[in-house]
Amino acid sequence: MKKLFIMLVVIALLAGCASGNKNESEGTTGSKETASAGSNEETKNSASVSGDNKISIVLSHSEAAYAKQADAKNDMYIKKLEELSGYDLDIEILGHADYGQQLSLRFASGELPDLIRTASIEAGEHKGAVDNGAFTEIGPLLDQYGPNLKNDIPEEIWKDKRVSKDGKIYGIPVLMGAGNTRIAFIRQDWLNKLNMKSPETLDDWLNYYEAVKKEDMNGNGDPNDEYGIEMFENMWFSEIFFQSFGVHPSVWHEVDGQLIPDMIRPEMKEAVQFYRTLFEKGYVNPDFVTKKESDFRADIYNGKVGSWAGETYQYNPSYSKTNGPKWFVNQPDQVDVSFIAPPKGPRGQTGYGMKGDGIYFVWVIPSSVKNPEKIIKFLDWTWASEEADRFFKFGIEGHNYTLENGEVKYDVGSKENSDNDTFQMYQLTLNTREIGLNNPDVVKQLPEGDKIVAGYELSDSLVMDHVIGIPTLKTFEEKPELYPFGSLFIEMFLKVMTGEKGIDEFDKFVANWKKRGGDQAIEDATKWYNESRNK
Repeated sequence: MKKLFIMLVVIALLAGCASGNKNESEGTTGSKETASAGSNEETKNSASVSGDNKISIVLSHSEAAYAKQADAKNDMYIKKLEELSGYDLDIEILGHADYGQQLSLRFASGELPDLIRTASIEAGEHKGAVDNGAFTEIGPLLDQYGPNLKNDIPEEIWKDKRVSKDGKIYGIPVLMGAGNTRIAFIRQDWLNKLNMKSPETLDDWLNYYEAVKKEDMNGNGDPNDEYGIEMFENMWFSEIFFQSFGVHPSVWHEVDGQLIPDMIRPEMKEAVQFYRTLFEKGYVNPDFVTKKESDFRADIYNGKVGSWAGETYQYNPSYSKTNGPKWFVNQPDQVDVSFIAPPKGPRGQTGYGMKGDGIYFVWVIPSSVKNPEKIIKFLDWTWASEEADRFFKFGIEGHNYTLENGEVKYDVGSKENSDNDTFQMYQLTLNTREIGLNNPDVVKQLPEGDKIVAGYELSDSLVMDHVIGIPTLKTFEEKPELYPFGSLFIEMFLKVMTGEKGIDEFDKFVANWKKRGGDQAIEDATKWYNESRNK
């Protein structure tokens, strides 16, 4: 199961990151290319001399349609990556929704590949792996074999707790590739049909949802199968209204000299009440507690949803004028989706997404791997090589793109790129460096590039500032249900939202959380915060 926390990757999540909007094009020019050629040649020579150029890799298909059906043993994109890099890549593509569960089984069995995708070096799927010596310390290897990795990835990301522990590096980060990418989407064609302006306030959004509920927006003859907003299990991509009240369940803020988790602040009670209102009025799908992500997406495409939360980079493959019509089966000729900011709340606040670490996921190398330096060399090549740079952005030359007078000619809408969303295979699933969908060189090639750039700018403007870097607190290690956005909060939230309990249940939750260890967590977090500021 997915853990009940919000990945603060904002680009922080998807990149979230405050820090890291680095210009990837810098990695393809000048002296770096010289380094690239040398690094690539050294990698190939080293592999051929040792006779061991095979690397086994386990990763997720990242919900990419092409990757879900790919035959990894014979896939043309994997073969091209092998050809360009000089490595024999034994890649296993696992599911995405159950990836954590499958990873847990791999670690339990001890049958591990050379390179593993994981959320963090301390992810629950391999709890204690760092302390038990299960991962290779790669700091010394970076100095010797990964100069491009070390230099191109910002120093603060190497120090992030998802990558390092006690001053030692155990993971190689894959970056979001952009600023915050969390965003809300709305059916612009439905707004036009209703003769309504884009909603701005909470009341505006409620009025839109009421109209969606009453009218047969998808034209199928049933006025009762549309919802203003759709949510799905574990509250994933369902939290777009919290920041309208200035809070988010997963983060902490300084309040009167103490670090306080937002989930127990009075403003959170207001937010919970608003979600209760959505449910009471029938504006949200009643099966959201058990709704699977795949079914959630199907409902969007079947014209049952008036607004939803997602990532900016999802617009082109899923909702654009080029690709949207092939997914929205009910009204392919009419569908028009817009980026939109969540509503302004009672104090004029809005936002979606939080300042984060800029990490999408992390690569780890098990300590059982005999020659970890070859893996570092391979990953270093992916950051240094101009060929790798073009592959992860545009695919295979002569098939997905062409070069004319040194300029890339790329049409994401071509059959080679758009069929089954093939472009996600090389930009996302196989991309060892970043979410290529976010790369500026890719975005500017898209048919609606200006709209998408504006979407990224809107996402960046919605970032919530909050305290980051809080270490894992002892209280949460002993009682994980107390984590911000943890199971104790989720249980209360669902009961109140669905009407099983009244809004006073929130106050009982706060008291219970504090009594069970929350007060100690606040004390420990505040102590860390004060000490870190004084360093």
